[in-house]
Amino acid sequence: MQVRLSVKRLQHKVYIGFLRGLCDCLTNKKNIIVLLLDTVRASALGEPGLCNINKMAKAGTTYTNVVAPGTWTAPSHAALFTNNRVSKIRGVSRDFFTNGTRKIDPWKTKTRFLDPGSETIARRISALGYQSALFSNNPFLTSLTNLGAGFDNIYDVWLRSNLKYNKGLVERLSFIIDGGADARELMFRASYTLTRLLPKKYMDRLYLHLRQRLNNGVSNADGTYRLDRGAADTSRELKNYLDYRYNYMPQFIFINYMEAHENYPVSRRKQIVQDKWLYLSGIRELDGPTRKELYKGYLKRIRYLDRSIGNTLDLAKERGLLDNATVVITSDHGQLFGEHGLLYHSQMPYEEVVKVPLIAANYSNGKMVSAGARVDDTVSLNALHGSLFDLASGRRDHLNGNVKRNGYVFSEHMGISEGWDEGLLKLLKSRSKSAELVYNAKRRCNAKAVAVYRKEMKLMHYFGKRGDELYDLSRDPGESDNIIARNRSVALELARQASASA
Repeated sequence: MQVRLSVKRLQHKVYIGFLRGLCDCLTNKKNIIVLLLDTVRASALGEPGLCNINKMAKAGTTYTNVVAPGTWTAPSHAALFTNNRVSKIRGVSRDFFTNGTRKIDPWKTKTRFLDPGSETIARRISALGYQSALFSNNPFLTSLTNLGAGFDNIYDVWLRSNLKYNKGLVERLSFIIDGGADARELMFRASYTLTRLLPKKYMDRLYLHLRQRLNNGVSNADGTYRLDRGAADTSRELKNYLDYRYNYMPQFIFINYMEAHENYPVSRRKQIVQDKWLYLSGIRELDGPTRKELYKGYLKRIRYLDRSIGNTLDLAKERGLLDNATVVITSDHGQLFGEHGLLYHSQMPYEEVVKVPLIAANYSNGKMVSAGARVDDTVSLNALHGSLFDLASGRRDHLNGNVKRNGYVFSEHMGISEGWDEGLLKLLKSRSKSAELVYNAKRRCNAKAVAVYRKEMKLMHYFGKRGDELYDLSRDPGESDNIIARNRSVALELARQASASA
Protein backbone atom coordinates (compact mmCIF):
# COMPACT_ATOMS: atom_id res chain seq x y z
CA MET A 1 0.00 0.00 0.00
CA GLN A 2 2.82 2.41 0.93
CA VAL A 3 4.64 1.59 -2.31
CA ARG A 4 1.46 2.25 -4.27
CA LEU A 5 0.97 5.63 -2.50
CA SER A 6 4.59 6.57 -3.14
CA VAL A 7 4.20 5.81 -6.82
CA LYS A 8 1.04 7.92 -6.96
CA ARG A 9 2.80 10.80 -5.17
CA LEU A 10 5.69 10.52 -7.62
CA GLN A 11 3.29 10.56 -10.57
CA HIS A 12 1.53 13.56 -9.07
CA LYS A 13 4.84 15.42 -8.63
CA VAL A 14 5.86 14.63 -12.20
CA TYR A 15 2.46 15.83 -13.46
CA ILE A 16 2.66 19.08 -11.46
CA GLY A 17 6.23 19.58 -12.60
CA PHE A 18 5.17 19.11 -16.21
CA LEU A 19 2.35 21.68 -15.84
CA ARG A 20 4.70 24.17 -14.18
CA GLY A 21 7.26 23.65 -16.90
CA LEU A 22 4.60 24.10 -19.59
CA CYS A 23 3.32 27.23 -17.89
CA ASP A 24 6.85 28.66 -17.62
CA CYS A 25 7.41 27.87 -21.28
CA LEU A 26 4.19 29.57 -22.34
CA THR A 27 4.61 32.62 -20.13
CA ASN A 28 8.08 33.19 -21.61
CA LYS A 29 6.51 33.56 -25.03
CA LYS A 30 6.28 37.05 -26.40
CA ASN A 31 2.94 38.86 -26.29
CA ILE A 32 1.98 40.17 -29.74
CA ILE A 33 -0.24 43.22 -30.11
CA VAL A 34 -1.27 44.48 -33.56
CA LEU A 35 -2.87 47.93 -33.75
CA LEU A 36 -4.36 48.29 -37.22
CA LEU A 37 -5.31 51.88 -37.96
CA ASP A 38 -7.97 51.47 -40.62
CA THR A 39 -7.68 53.87 -43.59
CA VAL A 40 -4.36 55.46 -42.57
CA ARG A 41 -2.01 56.08 -45.48
CA ALA A 42 1.73 55.97 -44.89
CA SER A 43 2.33 59.67 -45.48
CA ALA A 44 -0.20 60.68 -42.78
CA LEU A 45 2.08 59.44 -40.00
CA GLY A 46 4.59 62.09 -40.97
CA GLU A 47 2.17 64.78 -39.81
CA PRO A 48 2.84 66.64 -36.52
CA GLY A 49 0.99 65.92 -33.28
CA LEU A 50 1.33 62.12 -33.22
CA CYS A 51 3.36 61.78 -30.02
CA ASN A 52 2.78 58.09 -29.24
CA ILE A 53 3.16 56.84 -32.81
CA ASN A 54 6.28 58.95 -33.41
CA LYS A 55 7.80 57.68 -30.17
CA MET A 56 7.34 54.09 -31.35
CA ALA A 57 8.70 54.93 -34.79
CA LYS A 58 11.80 56.56 -33.31
CA ALA A 59 12.62 53.65 -30.98
CA GLY A 60 11.32 50.79 -33.10
CA THR A 61 11.65 49.67 -36.70
CA THR A 62 9.90 51.66 -39.43
CA TYR A 63 9.18 50.24 -42.87
CA THR A 64 8.81 53.11 -45.32
CA ASN A 65 7.55 51.22 -48.39
CA VAL A 66 4.82 48.82 -47.31
CA VAL A 67 2.18 47.85 -49.86
CA ALA A 68 -1.33 46.81 -48.79
CA PRO A 69 -2.57 43.71 -50.65
CA GLY A 70 -5.97 45.29 -51.42
CA THR A 71 -7.68 48.65 -51.77
CA TRP A 72 -10.35 48.24 -49.09
CA THR A 73 -10.89 46.53 -45.75
CA ALA A 74 -12.10 43.01 -46.52
CA PRO A 75 -9.53 42.07 -49.21
CA SER A 76 -6.59 43.46 -47.24
CA HIS A 77 -7.54 41.76 -43.97
CA ALA A 78 -8.32 38.45 -45.69
CA ALA A 79 -4.97 38.53 -47.49
CA LEU A 80 -3.02 39.44 -44.36
CA PHE A 81 -4.76 36.83 -42.21
CA THR A 82 -4.30 33.97 -44.72
CA ASN A 83 -1.05 35.10 -46.42
CA ASN A 84 -2.65 34.87 -49.87
CA ARG A 85 -3.03 37.30 -52.72
CA VAL A 86 -6.46 38.90 -52.89
CA SER A 87 -7.21 37.31 -56.27
CA LYS A 88 -6.70 33.86 -54.72
CA ILE A 89 -9.40 34.39 -52.08
CA ARG A 90 -12.84 33.73 -53.57
CA GLY A 91 -14.81 35.56 -50.88
CA VAL A 92 -13.10 38.94 -51.42
CA SER A 93 -12.27 38.79 -55.15
CA ARG A 94 -15.91 38.67 -56.27
CA ASP A 95 -17.59 41.52 -58.12
CA PHE A 96 -19.69 43.22 -55.47
CA PHE A 97 -21.30 45.70 -57.86
CA THR A 98 -22.48 44.11 -61.12
CA ASN A 99 -23.70 40.84 -62.61
CA GLY A 100 -26.37 40.20 -60.00
CA THR A 101 -23.87 39.36 -57.24
CA ARG A 102 -25.32 39.54 -53.73
CA LYS A 103 -24.33 42.95 -52.43
CA ILE A 104 -22.56 43.79 -49.19
CA ASP A 105 -24.83 45.12 -46.47
CA PRO A 106 -23.68 48.68 -45.75
CA TRP A 107 -24.57 48.44 -42.04
CA LYS A 108 -24.51 44.95 -40.52
CA THR A 109 -22.29 43.08 -42.94
CA LYS A 110 -23.30 39.44 -43.30
CA THR A 111 -21.16 38.60 -46.31
CA ARG A 112 -18.79 35.68 -45.66
CA PHE A 113 -15.38 36.82 -46.82
CA LEU A 114 -13.51 33.68 -45.68
CA ASP A 115 -14.41 30.05 -45.20
CA PRO A 116 -14.94 29.42 -41.46
CA GLY A 117 -12.14 26.83 -41.37
CA SER A 118 -9.55 29.04 -43.07
CA GLU A 119 -5.97 28.68 -41.80
CA THR A 120 -5.63 32.23 -40.49
CA ILE A 121 -2.74 33.76 -38.56
CA ALA A 122 -4.97 33.79 -35.46
CA ARG A 123 -5.62 30.06 -35.79
CA ARG A 124 -1.92 29.31 -36.33
CA ILE A 125 -0.81 31.39 -33.34
CA SER A 126 -3.56 30.02 -31.09
CA ALA A 127 -2.30 26.51 -31.87
CA LEU A 128 1.04 27.52 -30.32
CA GLY A 129 -0.59 28.03 -26.91
CA TYR A 130 -1.60 31.66 -27.29
CA GLN A 131 -4.89 33.21 -26.22
CA SER A 132 -6.10 35.36 -29.12
CA ALA A 133 -8.56 38.25 -29.15
CA LEU A 134 -9.94 40.47 -31.92
CA PHE A 135 -11.35 43.92 -31.10
CA SER A 136 -12.98 45.36 -34.22
CA ASN A 137 -14.50 48.74 -34.93
CA ASN A 138 -15.13 47.81 -38.56
CA PRO A 139 -18.44 46.33 -39.79
CA PHE A 140 -16.52 44.22 -42.34
CA LEU A 141 -14.29 42.67 -39.67
CA THR A 142 -16.67 40.83 -37.35
CA SER A 143 -17.80 37.39 -36.26
CA LEU A 144 -20.46 37.60 -39.00
CA THR A 145 -17.98 37.79 -41.90
CA ASN A 146 -15.54 35.00 -40.91
CA LEU A 147 -12.63 37.46 -41.02
CA GLY A 148 -12.39 36.75 -37.31
CA ALA A 149 -11.91 33.01 -37.95
CA GLY A 150 -9.37 31.49 -35.57
CA PHE A 151 -9.60 34.10 -32.80
CA ASP A 152 -10.54 32.70 -29.39
CA ASN A 153 -12.43 35.87 -28.47
CA ILE A 154 -14.10 38.32 -30.86
CA TYR A 155 -15.42 41.70 -29.75
CA ASP A 156 -17.61 43.31 -32.43
CA VAL A 157 -17.23 46.78 -30.96
CA TRP A 158 -18.79 48.45 -34.00
CA LEU A 159 -22.12 46.72 -33.50
CA ARG A 160 -22.35 48.12 -29.98
CA SER A 161 -20.75 51.54 -30.39
CA ASN A 162 -21.15 53.45 -33.65
CA LEU A 163 -24.88 52.77 -34.07
CA LYS A 164 -25.57 54.05 -30.56
CA TYR A 165 -25.20 57.68 -31.64
CA ASN A 166 -28.62 57.76 -33.28
CA LYS A 167 -30.76 54.91 -32.01
CA GLY A 168 -33.94 56.48 -33.38
CA LEU A 169 -32.59 56.44 -36.93
CA VAL A 170 -31.36 52.87 -36.50
CA GLU A 171 -34.83 51.82 -35.42
CA ARG A 172 -36.40 53.55 -38.45
CA LEU A 173 -33.89 51.82 -40.74
CA SER A 174 -34.25 48.43 -39.04
CA PHE A 175 -36.21 47.06 -42.01
CA ILE A 176 -33.22 47.71 -44.28
CA ILE A 177 -30.54 46.84 -41.72
CA ASP A 178 -32.00 43.52 -40.63
CA GLY A 179 -33.61 42.57 -43.93
CA GLY A 180 -30.39 42.97 -45.89
CA ALA A 181 -30.22 42.83 -49.70
CA ASP A 182 -33.75 41.43 -50.15
CA ALA A 183 -35.28 44.26 -48.11
CA ARG A 184 -33.33 46.86 -50.04
CA GLU A 185 -34.35 45.50 -53.43
CA LEU A 186 -38.01 45.46 -52.33
CA MET A 187 -37.74 49.05 -51.10
CA PHE A 188 -36.00 50.14 -54.33
CA ARG A 189 -38.72 48.67 -56.56
CA ALA A 190 -41.50 50.13 -54.45
CA SER A 191 -39.83 53.56 -54.51
CA TYR A 192 -39.30 53.39 -58.25
CA THR A 193 -42.95 52.45 -58.84
CA LEU A 194 -44.06 55.50 -56.85
CA THR A 195 -41.66 57.81 -58.70
CA ARG A 196 -43.15 56.72 -62.04
CA LEU A 197 -46.10 58.90 -61.09
CA LEU A 198 -43.83 61.99 -61.06
CA PRO A 199 -42.82 63.93 -64.17
CA LYS A 200 -39.27 63.11 -65.28
CA LYS A 201 -38.15 66.73 -64.88
CA TYR A 202 -38.51 66.43 -61.07
CA MET A 203 -36.63 63.15 -60.75
CA ASP A 204 -33.09 64.51 -60.78
CA ARG A 205 -33.72 66.98 -57.97
CA LEU A 206 -35.63 64.37 -55.95
CA TYR A 207 -32.90 61.75 -56.37
CA LEU A 208 -30.13 64.10 -55.18
CA HIS A 209 -32.25 65.35 -52.27
CA LEU A 210 -33.05 61.84 -51.03
CA ARG A 211 -29.49 60.64 -51.59
CA GLN A 212 -28.14 63.51 -49.50
CA ARG A 213 -30.69 62.93 -46.74
CA LEU A 214 -29.83 59.23 -46.56
CA ASN A 215 -26.10 59.98 -46.55
CA ASN A 216 -26.46 62.57 -43.77
CA GLY A 217 -28.69 60.29 -41.69
CA VAL A 218 -26.43 57.26 -41.90
CA SER A 219 -23.33 59.41 -41.31
CA ASN A 220 -24.83 60.93 -38.18
CA ALA A 221 -25.84 57.48 -36.96
CA ASP A 222 -22.22 56.32 -36.94
CA GLY A 223 -20.78 59.49 -35.44
CA THR A 224 -19.57 61.48 -38.43
CA TYR A 225 -18.92 64.71 -36.54
CA ARG A 226 -17.32 63.05 -33.53
CA LEU A 227 -13.64 62.33 -33.06
CA ASP A 228 -14.36 58.93 -31.56
CA ARG A 229 -15.46 56.08 -33.85
CA GLY A 230 -15.25 53.36 -31.18
CA ALA A 231 -11.77 53.79 -29.67
CA ALA A 232 -13.16 54.64 -26.23
CA ASP A 233 -15.46 51.60 -26.30
CA THR A 234 -12.52 49.47 -27.43
CA SER A 235 -10.51 50.59 -24.40
CA ARG A 236 -13.37 49.57 -22.12
CA GLU A 237 -13.74 46.20 -23.85
CA LEU A 238 -9.99 45.60 -23.65
CA LYS A 239 -9.97 46.45 -19.94
CA ASN A 240 -12.86 44.06 -19.27
CA TYR A 241 -11.11 41.36 -21.29
CA LEU A 242 -7.89 41.74 -19.29
CA ASP A 243 -9.85 41.88 -15.99
CA TYR A 244 -12.09 38.86 -16.59
CA ARG A 245 -10.90 36.77 -19.56
CA TYR A 246 -7.12 37.08 -19.42
CA ASN A 247 -5.71 33.76 -18.20
CA TYR A 248 -2.00 34.69 -18.14
CA MET A 249 -1.37 32.74 -21.30
CA PRO A 250 0.72 34.55 -23.93
CA GLN A 251 -1.52 36.95 -25.83
CA PHE A 252 -2.15 37.70 -29.50
CA ILE A 253 -4.32 40.82 -29.55
CA PHE A 254 -5.49 42.42 -32.80
CA ILE A 255 -7.29 45.77 -32.65
CA ASN A 256 -8.89 47.53 -35.63
CA TYR A 257 -9.46 51.26 -35.08
CA MET A 258 -11.86 53.13 -37.41
CA GLU A 259 -11.19 56.77 -36.50
CA ALA A 260 -9.46 57.61 -39.80
CA HIS A 261 -12.34 56.30 -41.93
CA GLU A 262 -14.71 58.70 -43.68
CA ASN A 263 -16.90 60.60 -43.01
CA TYR A 264 -14.98 63.34 -41.17
CA PRO A 265 -15.61 65.95 -38.46
CA VAL A 266 -15.57 68.96 -40.77
CA SER A 267 -17.07 72.36 -40.06
CA ARG A 268 -20.87 72.17 -40.28
CA ARG A 269 -20.88 75.85 -41.16
CA LYS A 270 -19.05 75.11 -44.43
CA GLN A 271 -21.55 72.35 -45.34
CA ILE A 272 -18.99 70.04 -46.94
CA VAL A 273 -20.68 67.15 -48.76
CA GLN A 274 -18.93 63.83 -48.04
CA ASP A 275 -20.63 61.59 -50.59
CA LYS A 276 -17.63 60.60 -52.75
CA TRP A 277 -19.77 59.49 -55.68
CA LEU A 278 -21.11 62.99 -56.20
CA TYR A 279 -17.51 64.11 -56.77
CA LEU A 280 -16.35 61.09 -58.78
CA SER A 281 -19.39 61.42 -61.06
CA GLY A 282 -18.73 65.11 -61.71
CA ILE A 283 -22.00 66.24 -60.11
CA ARG A 284 -19.93 68.22 -57.59
CA GLU A 285 -16.49 69.76 -58.06
CA LEU A 286 -13.72 68.44 -55.81
CA ASP A 287 -12.03 71.81 -55.44
CA GLY A 288 -9.03 72.81 -53.32
CA PRO A 289 -10.94 74.14 -50.28
CA THR A 290 -13.08 70.97 -50.12
CA ARG A 291 -10.03 68.70 -50.30
CA LYS A 292 -8.28 70.77 -47.63
CA GLU A 293 -11.28 70.65 -45.28
CA LEU A 294 -11.68 66.88 -45.66
CA TYR A 295 -7.98 66.26 -45.04
CA LYS A 296 -8.08 68.52 -41.98
CA GLY A 297 -10.89 66.38 -40.55
CA TYR A 298 -8.86 63.26 -41.38
CA LEU A 299 -5.87 64.55 -39.39
CA LYS A 300 -8.10 65.49 -36.42
CA ARG A 301 -9.20 61.86 -36.22
CA ILE A 302 -5.65 60.49 -36.54
CA ARG A 303 -4.42 62.75 -33.73
CA TYR A 304 -7.27 61.56 -31.54
CA LEU A 305 -6.36 58.00 -32.51
CA ASP A 306 -2.77 58.63 -31.42
CA ARG A 307 -4.01 59.54 -27.95
CA SER A 308 -6.17 56.40 -27.90
CA ILE A 309 -3.13 54.29 -28.75
CA GLY A 310 -1.33 55.84 -25.80
CA ASN A 311 -4.20 54.76 -23.52
CA THR A 312 -4.10 51.23 -24.94
CA LEU A 313 -0.35 50.93 -24.36
CA ASP A 314 -0.71 52.28 -20.80
CA LEU A 315 -3.36 49.66 -20.08
CA ALA A 316 -1.21 46.90 -21.57
CA LYS A 317 1.72 48.02 -19.44
CA GLU A 318 -0.38 48.07 -16.24
CA ARG A 319 -1.46 44.47 -16.88
CA GLY A 320 2.09 43.30 -17.55
CA LEU A 321 1.58 42.61 -21.27
CA LEU A 322 4.56 44.80 -22.18
CA ASP A 323 7.01 42.92 -19.96
CA ASN A 324 7.87 40.88 -23.05
CA ALA A 325 6.05 42.01 -26.17
CA THR A 326 6.11 43.22 -29.73
CA VAL A 327 3.65 45.95 -30.71
CA VAL A 328 2.93 46.52 -34.39
CA ILE A 329 1.20 49.56 -35.92
CA THR A 330 -0.03 49.26 -39.50
CA SER A 331 -3.07 49.82 -41.73
CA ASP A 332 -5.16 47.92 -44.26
CA HIS A 333 -5.24 50.66 -46.92
CA GLY A 334 -4.79 54.39 -47.31
CA GLN A 335 -6.99 57.26 -48.45
CA LEU A 336 -7.16 59.64 -51.41
CA PHE A 337 -8.04 63.32 -51.13
CA GLY A 338 -8.29 64.37 -54.77
CA GLU A 339 -5.00 62.93 -56.00
CA HIS A 340 -5.42 61.47 -59.50
CA GLY A 341 -8.94 62.92 -59.48
CA LEU A 342 -10.07 60.28 -56.95
CA LEU A 343 -11.47 60.37 -53.43
CA TYR A 344 -11.24 58.06 -50.42
CA HIS A 345 -10.42 54.35 -51.03
CA SER A 346 -11.68 51.23 -52.83
CA GLN A 347 -10.17 52.95 -55.85
CA MET A 348 -7.32 52.20 -58.27
CA PRO A 349 -4.11 51.17 -56.46
CA TYR A 350 -2.25 54.47 -56.50
CA GLU A 351 0.26 55.17 -53.73
CA GLU A 352 -2.15 57.10 -51.51
CA VAL A 353 -4.42 54.03 -51.38
CA VAL A 354 -1.92 51.18 -51.08
CA LYS A 355 1.13 52.57 -49.25
CA VAL A 356 0.53 51.98 -45.54
CA PRO A 357 2.58 52.43 -42.37
CA LEU A 358 4.34 49.57 -40.60
CA ILE A 359 6.08 50.20 -37.29
CA ALA A 360 7.31 47.44 -34.97
CA ALA A 361 8.38 48.17 -31.39
CA ASN A 362 9.74 45.57 -29.00
CA TYR A 363 9.16 45.85 -25.25
CA SER A 364 10.98 44.42 -22.26
CA ASN A 365 9.94 45.07 -18.64
CA GLY A 366 7.42 47.62 -19.84
CA LYS A 367 9.92 49.71 -21.80
CA MET A 368 10.70 49.90 -25.49
CA VAL A 369 13.90 48.23 -26.58
CA SER A 370 15.66 50.74 -28.77
CA ALA A 371 16.25 49.67 -32.36
CA GLY A 372 15.88 52.83 -34.40
CA ALA A 373 15.94 50.88 -37.65
CA ARG A 374 14.55 51.99 -41.00
CA VAL A 375 13.77 49.67 -43.90
CA ASP A 376 13.26 51.28 -47.30
CA ASP A 377 12.80 48.11 -49.39
CA THR A 378 9.35 47.51 -50.85
CA VAL A 379 7.52 45.00 -48.65
CA SER A 380 4.07 43.46 -48.88
CA LEU A 381 1.88 43.76 -45.79
CA ASN A 382 1.19 40.05 -46.32
CA ALA A 383 4.76 39.35 -45.22
CA LEU A 384 3.77 40.41 -41.71
CA HIS A 385 1.82 37.14 -41.45
CA GLY A 386 4.99 35.02 -41.45
CA SER A 387 6.88 37.41 -39.17
CA LEU A 388 4.15 37.31 -36.52
CA PHE A 389 4.16 33.52 -36.65
CA ASP A 390 7.96 33.47 -36.29
CA LEU A 391 7.65 35.64 -33.16
CA ALA A 392 4.95 33.43 -31.68
CA SER A 393 6.86 30.21 -32.40
CA GLY A 394 10.12 31.56 -30.96
CA ARG A 395 11.99 31.47 -34.25
CA ARG A 396 12.74 35.15 -33.78
CA ASP A 397 13.08 37.20 -30.62
CA HIS A 398 12.34 40.58 -32.15
CA LEU A 399 10.81 42.17 -35.21
CA ASN A 400 13.78 44.30 -36.22
CA GLY A 401 13.77 44.73 -39.98
CA ASN A 402 13.26 41.05 -40.70
CA VAL A 403 9.87 41.20 -42.43
CA LYS A 404 10.30 39.22 -45.64
CA ARG A 405 11.18 41.19 -48.77
CA ASN A 406 9.98 39.86 -52.11
CA GLY A 407 11.25 40.40 -55.63
CA TYR A 408 7.73 41.35 -56.75
CA VAL A 409 5.02 42.92 -54.61
CA PHE A 410 1.34 43.12 -55.59
CA SER A 411 -1.66 45.21 -54.63
CA GLU A 412 -4.99 44.33 -56.24
CA HIS A 413 -8.16 46.28 -56.86
CA MET A 414 -10.86 43.71 -57.61
CA GLY A 415 -13.67 46.27 -57.69
CA ILE A 416 -15.58 48.59 -55.39
CA SER A 417 -17.40 47.58 -52.24
CA GLU A 418 -20.25 50.13 -52.62
CA GLY A 419 -22.66 48.03 -54.66
CA TRP A 420 -25.65 48.11 -52.33
CA ASP A 421 -27.58 50.66 -54.44
CA GLU A 422 -26.82 49.23 -57.89
CA GLY A 423 -30.39 47.96 -58.28
CA LEU A 424 -31.84 51.41 -57.59
CA LEU A 425 -29.36 53.14 -59.91
CA LYS A 426 -30.25 50.76 -62.74
CA LEU A 427 -33.92 51.59 -62.30
CA LEU A 428 -33.43 55.34 -62.06
CA LYS A 429 -30.67 56.05 -64.57
CA SER A 430 -33.12 56.33 -67.48
CA ARG A 431 -35.14 58.99 -65.60
CA SER A 432 -32.44 60.86 -63.66
CA LYS A 433 -29.23 62.26 -65.15
CA SER A 434 -27.58 62.31 -61.71
CA ALA A 435 -28.41 58.65 -61.08
CA GLU A 436 -26.94 57.83 -64.50
CA LEU A 437 -23.72 59.75 -63.69
CA VAL A 438 -23.33 57.98 -60.33
CA TYR A 439 -23.99 54.61 -61.94
CA ASN A 440 -21.39 55.24 -64.66
CA ALA A 441 -18.83 56.43 -62.09
CA LYS A 442 -19.31 53.26 -60.05
CA ARG A 443 -18.92 51.09 -63.14
CA ARG A 444 -15.75 52.96 -64.10
CA CYS A 445 -14.20 52.58 -60.63
CA ASN A 446 -15.26 48.92 -60.51
CA ALA A 447 -12.66 47.93 -63.14
CA LYS A 448 -10.09 45.33 -62.13
CA ALA A 449 -6.51 46.57 -61.66
CA VAL A 450 -3.27 45.37 -60.10
CA ALA A 451 -0.17 47.29 -59.07
CA VAL A 452 3.08 45.36 -59.50
CA TYR A 453 6.26 46.59 -57.79
CA ARG A 454 9.84 45.64 -58.49
CA LYS A 455 12.34 47.80 -56.64
CA GLU A 456 11.58 51.41 -57.64
CA MET A 457 9.39 50.53 -60.65
CA LYS A 458 5.61 50.22 -60.43
CA LEU A 459 3.18 49.07 -63.11
CA MET A 460 -0.55 49.75 -62.94
CA HIS A 461 -2.02 46.94 -65.05
CA TYR A 462 -5.67 47.15 -66.16
CA PHE A 463 -6.05 43.87 -68.08
CA GLY A 464 -6.78 45.60 -71.39
CA LYS A 465 -9.67 47.74 -70.07
CA ARG A 466 -7.57 50.90 -70.28
CA GLY A 467 -3.94 51.87 -70.92
CA ASP A 468 -1.39 50.61 -68.39
CA GLU A 469 0.76 53.05 -66.42
CA LEU A 470 4.43 52.69 -65.43
CA TYR A 471 6.13 54.86 -62.82
CA ASP A 472 9.64 55.22 -61.45
CA LEU A 473 8.77 55.94 -57.82
CA SER A 474 12.32 56.99 -56.91
CA ARG A 475 12.00 59.95 -59.26
CA ASP A 476 8.24 60.36 -59.38
CA PRO A 477 6.62 59.44 -56.03
CA GLY A 478 3.46 61.33 -57.00
CA GLU A 479 2.90 59.12 -60.07
CA SER A 480 2.52 62.04 -62.45
CA ASP A 481 4.81 60.89 -65.30
CA ASN A 482 3.72 57.69 -67.05
CA ILE A 483 6.97 56.37 -68.61
CA ILE A 484 5.54 53.23 -70.20
CA ALA A 485 6.20 54.44 -73.75
CA ARG A 486 9.94 54.65 -73.02
CA ASN A 487 10.15 51.41 -71.01
CA ARG A 488 8.05 48.81 -72.84
CA SER A 489 10.28 45.88 -71.87
CA VAL A 490 10.02 46.68 -68.14
CA ALA A 491 6.25 47.09 -68.40
CA LEU A 492 5.91 43.80 -70.29
CA GLU A 493 7.90 41.92 -67.64
CA LEU A 494 5.77 43.34 -64.81
CA ALA A 495 2.54 42.69 -66.73
CA ARG A 496 3.58 39.03 -67.15
CA GLN A 497 4.02 38.79 -63.38
CA ALA A 498 0.58 40.31 -62.83
CA SER A 499 -1.12 37.88 -65.19
CA ALA A 500 0.87 34.81 -64.16
CA SER A 501 0.19 35.27 -60.48
CA ALA A 502 -3.43 36.43 -60.71
